[in-house]
Amino acid sequence: MPATVPALPTTTPSALPDHVLAAVLTLAQRELAQTSEQKRLAFRSHDYQLQEIFNELQMAKKYPILDTFVFSDSGPEPYSPVLSESVSRLQLSGLIGRENPDYEVVFLRQAADRFYEDVLKSEFGDPEIQKQLAEIASQFLQRVRTV
Repeated sequence: MPATVPALPTTTPSALPDHVLAAVLTLAQRELAQTSEQKRLAFRSHDYQLQEIFNELQMAKKYPILDTFVFSDSGPEPYSPVLSESVSRLQLSGLIGRENPDYEVVFLRQAADRFYEDVLKSEFGDPEIQKQLAEIASQFLQRVRTV
């Protein structure tokens, strides 16, 4: 009789880091639209600030889905190459953009909302995962300065 493999808990971070980041940013934009007059998520951010926010949220050990971003403590500040690469891939795919001249303003494009509806909504269909992502999005909004 073959051994059965136990099902993984729903909080296991099996999702792609790019998808987690895209979902968080899209849900943050939706929350922003509901709670303010801003319809577009745009925020001032240098790479180290985004790293700091996600590291803090991960260190809280409240959101297992963020374990997909592995942080290294070997430098002066915790750093996740995966998070940095995810930001770059979302930019290359047209889901986020950066405004000139210094690329310090990051904004979400309309394509991100469509990607969330078409792909991510079903990928993150588990209510526990949805709850985590919504809370992460709220925490993210509290930590960034929108423009």
